[in-house]
Amino acid sequence: MPGYQYTTVVMTHGFMGRKSDELDRQEFERNLNEMGAQGWELEKVLLDMSLHGEKDGHVLIFKRQAD
Repeated sequence: MPGYQYTTVVMTHGFMGRKSDELDRQEFERNLNEMGAQGWELEKVLLDMSLHGEKDGHVLIFKRQAD
């Protein structure tokens, strides 16, 4: 029985807009559509995460059926 594969995308505040509470919806939707075209489904969003060695941001978790 096949399981799932997972991947993550980080939306940094630079991606979000000039202020940390701004969201560029068109860019966000473009990224969701790109991931969806590759078979990835948005599973969960973790807000305002501190990431080791990376710029802090929101973590989007995607899953798809493993081959």
